[in-house]
Amino acid sequence: MRACEFVVENGGTKDIEPTAKAAIKNAITHSTMNPSTGSAYLNYRMGVALAGAPTYPTKMEADNWIGGDPLMSSYTDEEYEMIIAASNVVGAGHGKNWSGKRSEEIPGTNKTSPIAAVKKNKYGV
Repeated sequence: MRACEFVVENGGTKDIEPTAKAAIKNAITHSTMNPSTGSAYLNYRMGVALAGAPTYPTKMEADNWIGGDPLMSSYTDEEYEMIIAASNVVGAGHGKNWSGKRSEEIPGTNKTSPIAAVKKNKYGV
């Protein structure tokens, strides 16, 4: 039985208890930030934003390519196949490969030598 089926079958979400409601001021929930059903990454970003709110707003870029998605990286083709197989078992599909199957040096790597050139003496040696 899936969790959503269990909740529906057992009456859904209960209302907040009257005693808790009376004791808590401005109780706010965000289902989009629930780590199990929403986005743990959004939850993290909310915490960072709250650190400076409202007087010192935290300078944050918009959501990026990784967002709240888990990042998995494999060194070998066998490990890559393990990730794909496990993803299929849980019904997550293939996912998106952002970098391809090969690791490469970044542009500009080893373009100049860190070792000084040999200085020749007056005889050219």
